Amino acid sequence: MQQLTPNVYAETEIRGCNPSIVFTSEGSVFIDTAQWITPLLEMRAFARERGPIRYLINTESHIDHIFGNHWFAGESIVIGHENLKKTFWKIPPAFNQTTYDYSVDVIRNQDPEGLKYMPEEKDYIINMPQVTFSERMTLKLGDHTFELYYAPGHSDANIIIYVPEEKVAFVGDTIFKDCQIWLHSAMPDELFKTLDFLNTLDVKYIVPGHGPVCGKEAIYENKQLLYDWFSAVSDGIAKGWSKEECVKKISFADRCPVDIGQADAMDYIQEHNVMVAYDYVMNKLGK
Repeated sequence: MQQLTPNVYAETEIRGCNPSIVFTSEGSVFIDTAQWITPLLEMRAFARERGPIRYLINTESHIDHIFGNHWFAGESIVIGHENLKKTFWKIPPAFNQTTYDYSVDVIRNQDPEGLKYMPEEKDYIINMPQVTFSERMTLKLGDHTFELYYAPGHSDANIIIYVPEEKVAFVGDTIFKDCQIWLHSAMPDELFKTLDFLNTLDVKYIVPGHGPVCGKEAIYENKQLLYDWFSAVSDGIAKGWSKEECVKKISFADRCPVDIGQADAMDYIQEHNVMVAYDYVMNKLGK
């Protein structure tokens, strides 16, 4: 794990999201959970050496952020946005698997040492948040403050967790750094607003949903990438291309790789990013 401050750690070199830990004088707070079991259990053991794990906060409902919640059931209070319940433990239909089978395949292929820790489906605990909020929530633990903000855009359940004492913001998939951005569930107008809000926070470190820890420069990079997607699709529409033609002819696959362990999702990302951008642009045009 990467140590950002004396009390904050983030893991950015595994498949899926960037699970993180904040240590306080009264226990630790996890931000999201790993999609690989072996590092998940290592992180959990690391935290428990320093005291109880008091809370787990999910930044969103996508499987790479919530898969490991099972291992915190009955130990830590889970917190998330109220919209999480709508899409919790669900994956896109295009994956053609149940969520459980998909997760087992990920572990079998990418974290084989962790397969022995995977419970049978009947024993897997879908550990949804016990505490939810709508717009904003403040959590105080020991000498730390956790400001939770509803931050829709990547999906309708995203939040930002800001810890002012550490000048760190955990932003989930609001930010992708040096890797492909996923727009499959995005609400573009809300995402731009959330990025503008993120820019108002006094932060030194931004822990993105994917990619290395960064600073505020990533806000502008993500905005530019969004503009580029919409511009490319707008140009296609101006040429008379249909949605299907835009999907065939527009790709940003050469821009950057997909995040760790997800290279096989490149075609899915390009296709769905174009479809979302197409619908967004056509809506703005009133068509």
